[in-house]
Amino acid sequence: MKIAVSLAVCITQIMVDVKIGDLMLLAITHNNLKMLDRLLEFDETHNKSGNRGRGNGWNRIRSNDDVKGNYPGKDFDSEEFPRFMTPLMLATQCGLYETVEYLMNRGHKLDRPHPPRCACGDSCLAAAARGDVVADSCERLNGYWAISNPTFICTTSSSADPVLECFRLHEELLQCGAAEQVHKTTYTDMASQVRQFAVELIVNCRTTDEVKIMLRNRDGCRFRGKFPYPRLITAMDYKQKEFVAHTNIQQVLETAWLGDWIEWKSYSVTWKLLYLVWRFIMLPVMVVLGMLVPNSKINQFNRLPINRMLNGLVTYLVFLGLLFRQSNADKFETRRGAPELSMWLPIAVFVVGHVVEKLKLRLQQGPERFFKNLWNVFDTVKLTLFSLAFLSWIAAALNIITQGSDDLNRKYWPWMDPQLVAESLFTMATVMAYLRLLFLCQLNYYIGPMQVSLEKVLHDFGKFATFLLIIMAAFTCGLGTYYSYYAGMVHKDPETGDITRQEDSFITVADTFKTLFWGIFCMTSLEAPNVVVGNTVAATGLIDAATQSHQFTQLVGYGLFAVFEVLMVVVMMNMLIAAMSDTFQGVTDNAEYEWLFGRTQVYVSYMLLNDMPPPFNLLPTTGLLFCAKRLVSKSLCGYSRMPGDDGRGDLDSRSTAADLEFRELMTEIIKRYFTMHRPLVEY
Repeated sequence: MKIAVSLAVCITQIMVDVKIGDLMLLAITHNNLKMLDRLLEFDETHNKSGNRGRGNGWNRIRSNDDVKGNYPGKDFDSEEFPRFMTPLMLATQCGLYETVEYLMNRGHKLDRPHPPRCACGDSCLAAAARGDVVADSCERLNGYWAISNPTFICTTSSSADPVLECFRLHEELLQCGAAEQVHKTTYTDMASQVRQFAVELIVNCRTTDEVKIMLRNRDGCRFRGKFPYPRLITAMDYKQKEFVAHTNIQQVLETAWLGDWIEWKSYSVTWKLLYLVWRFIMLPVMVVLGMLVPNSKINQFNRLPINRMLNGLVTYLVFLGLLFRQSNADKFETRRGAPELSMWLPIAVFVVGHVVEKLKLRLQQGPERFFKNLWNVFDTVKLTLFSLAFLSWIAAALNIITQGSDDLNRKYWPWMDPQLVAESLFTMATVMAYLRLLFLCQLNYYIGPMQVSLEKVLHDFGKFATFLLIIMAAFTCGLGTYYSYYAGMVHKDPETGDITRQEDSFITVADTFKTLFWGIFCMTSLEAPNVVVGNTVAATGLIDAATQSHQFTQLVGYGLFAVFEVLMVVVMMNMLIAAMSDTFQGVTDNAEYEWLFGRTQVYVSYMLLNDMPPPFNLLPTTGLLFCAKRLVSKSLCGYSRMPGDDGRGDLDSRSTAADLEFRELMTEIIKRYFTMHRPLVEY
């Protein structure tokens, strides 16, 4: 080995064209750390590295000449390595843990690349002025390739919490791929590598305690409030489905979900339904015991997340029963004004309870994270519709008081009558209330993946709606008033006396849109494009023999309508079906982690609740006081410091990565990982 190093040094000193920097990179490529050490010592002694790596720690620092394209030593680029390649960048790309650690101890640094959309004045604007987009893009890709390697993640300052670094880097890589579409595949592959490394870290946890230590890390968690595993919420926020769905995490989560009640798994479906009925009967008793003896064993058992879910399901089914009774009540004897108080007051109490529940969750999570969950948006819209319906009913009752008459027939009501508005809003809210049961479908192993597919298929339809709107707008504008000249015309057959009237299908823009929309579902009359030329005199009703048939106008109308039908029914609808089938197949192929991720969302949503379900949460000992306390603290001392957060302010500032227990665990896990992935060393 010494002879080889001495020979390499002698050849370097004799041959001018050979760069010692390239020899260093070749030594790294072959994982020859001893030769790299000798070459670095020789370079530091004689400063023979040429243009490659000038500057502190082999970082190439561009000067003003770089902007003009006059790089120092530009004509001496290597044939094997790009000019921006440094020993540390190459070592991280190759995943050489010992080499990376050795170079960093010698002072080598690797700057984090700037995202494609960055416009900072230090380097990005200078690079944009130079105009060499190919070189800049290649350098950025290599930089991200280096920092996304597990070796770099574990050896840099972010190694204190490599899991969080993987989450953030994964999101950054996806954003880079969205900004630079030509390299989206490459960025996506690097993001997959980072995501998989986070999974590998949880794989190397060998005991339940190790998994709990990792999940108790609060760094990066945007949730305010008490939750046993904040890292799980962070992973869900970053859409780390493989990480969340891993067996180690799911076992710990299921233990927290069931507690000591392991008998639930052995219950049959029939017994589970009977237990649900028993929970319905005993729920008032549970509420009273919770208020009188909150620390009793019965109340502690009632606080298990699975029991919170069962209690919430029972009360929600009661709420749906009240909605069914109101929606299907006899309407023939209903008079103008608000319905009977006994009909809508229980529903209003439930709605207020749900509002308090969502308000508490909103205060805990903050607006950004709260509305990021689409189910929270769904609930907000639903509760808003219920609230507006109640307000409209109150307005209708006030109208009766001011007018003094409630026997006015419905057909004489104006179209914006408060009672009509209330009925419409209540109907939409009722539909949404029943659709809310889809959220619990994610708990089932068999229908859970289908519920996930439903959500993703709706995204496909959203993309399809873009083409739908463009095509509908094109044909609506073209045919909108094409037949307006023939509006109201009547043609009478001279022989049979049959009368044909002009269809209103394409008379106006609104009629055209309606005709085309229902034409997608083949519900439009085939005679819609017919052109009827009137041949009767309005005054006398006699037939005018001089009228002509406009065949060309009718031909154009039929042609455009036929093109629309072929384009929408044959082409676009089949394209939508193919996209939905592909989405469903993708979810089915990854049903394991797709379903587990959806189930985890349900688990976490109920684990975040520590109150009785609506309307029992309106009792003064539960969430009502919490919401009032939060609102007062928000107005007095700001949002970042609220009571109920253990007096430590914003949870984002609570760093747990520096805790001795967590630091020792991550050190051990990293050792296990690199022991399993140790590369072969060449001598």
